[in-house]
Amino acid sequence: MIHRILVLLDSSSVSEEALMEAMKIGKIYQSTIICIHPVARHDPLQVKAGQDLVARAEGFVKSAGLGFDFRIVEDDPGPAVVKAASRLDADLIVMGSLGEEGLKRQVVSSAVDYVVRKAPCDVLVVKSDRPVF
Repeated sequence: MIHRILVLLDSSSVSEEALMEAMKIGKIYQSTIICIHPVARHDPLQVKAGQDLVARAEGFVKSAGLGFDFRIVEDDPGPAVVKAASRLDADLIVMGSLGEEGLKRQVVSSAVDYVVRKAPCDVLVVKSDRPVF
């Protein structure tokens, strides 16, 4: 059973796609969706933006009849997700990926790569079909 689904939530469209996929799975299992929004440092503007983002996500999730919880944490995305998944006993992590390739993938460290390697549970990666630029 999948009781708790952890979703990395940021301001990207692929993050919204990941939330929608998590909700589809959540409806099947009547799961609770837990959104995590990491911020680089405790900056009031970043925290406020995160709260607005989480409030919007909460509306989507609750309108689907699912339980909702959230965390805004001060950490890098990859470690934040892994730590939260362990602490909250998540059954599944759902994350979006922009699908970087080649040199860009080598230069930019990927939170998805980190989470897939270190996660204490299964990870579903939702790839964006939209071009970034």
